[in-house]
Amino acid sequence: MADNKNQHFVPKAHLKPFSVDGGGKAIHLFNLDRDRAIPNAPVRNQCSSDYFYGQAPQLEAAIQSVEGSYGQMLARVLPDGAAPGALDQTVLRRFILLQHLRTEAAAASASQVMAAMAQLPGVLPPGEDFDVKKAMRVAVEEAMLMYARQMRMVDDLRVTVIRNESRTPFITSDDPAVLTNRWHLQNPKGRHRPFSLKHAGLVMLLPLSPRVLAMLHDPDVYTVAHRQGVVTIDHDGDADALNAHQVLNCAANVFFQDWAHRERIAEAVRGAARDRPERRHRTTYAVQDRVVGEHTRYAVASLDEINPESGRKVLIHTEALRPRPARWPKFLTVRRDARALDNGTRTGFVRRACFEAGFVTGEGFRQVRL
Repeated sequence: MADNKNQHFVPKAHLKPFSVDGGGKAIHLFNLDRDRAIPNAPVRNQCSSDYFYGQAPQLEAAIQSVEGSYGQMLARVLPDGAAPGALDQTVLRRFILLQHLRTEAAAASASQVMAAMAQLPGVLPPGEDFDVKKAMRVAVEEAMLMYARQMRMVDDLRVTVIRNESRTPFITSDDPAVLTNRWHLQNPKGRHRPFSLKHAGLVMLLPLSPRVLAMLHDPDVYTVAHRQGVVTIDHDGDADALNAHQVLNCAANVFFQDWAHRERIAEAVRGAARDRPERRHRTTYAVQDRVVGEHTRYAVASLDEINPESGRKVLIHTEALRPRPARWPKFLTVRRDARALDNGTRTGFVRRACFEAGFVTGEGFRQVRL
């Protein structure tokens, strides 16, 4: 059995730099549902749940090992003038991926497939309800297995540390490791195509403190003017653009250090919240319609139109609805010679490194200009 019953899906090591005076005891937060700032919330009560990762001590120990490396990396990277070394970059890639996969919001997202199946007529026994908590536990376990198998999927991403000299401090949230894709969201070629960890144009963001943020980006798609892996910003607009991603991605709370900034943060949160999607996922059901030659056609149907006694197969398609930020930081620009691999299918535009490492399978891939 795991030693700690109360397990954090956002570790205290991450929240500490954002806590009051950096002491790790109390932290200020803004709750989006209640639309108000709350002072001095105990850090130990934030982003945690009883046995969130289950009760396997080996898994808990493995996660604590990654968190320990992250805490040591912060001690090296946060001081003024520090640049990320090779070890720091590796730790950041590993931790950002783990953090992206393991939050309560990520578990809820991953459990959508099980929830969609449970809604089909005849799947659950009469009188039995879908067990959301059980589904989320299964999703967390699957996410940790995915991390173990695919932790090297982000090794090709360039690491940049953003140092904030503007008047606007960085904030963090209950789902702080953001996955987004500027090229995909802005280019018509990306319309109706998916994007995920394997896709070209990937950007991942993680605030490290009110004055430091880490960014991973696809170097075949973006260019970032940096000095030894560091970019310094002094415009509030860039800080606001990066903070907006925390608002768009969070489940309920964003966290900040200085209570004196509460009004400005409240204004920024309310502004960015207008771009939050009303729902995070869309599920489409399709029922076997007819056979045409060697192919089977399926027709989109509502749950009410699905008859379990018909014997016809049902396809379920769930997709994440990605938020579209109103603006992006000026230092992240799309390359004129941006490139990726494509085979003309719904697989979408993928990064060459992911294909060569075996994280993408399929035939007919060729390099294309984006």
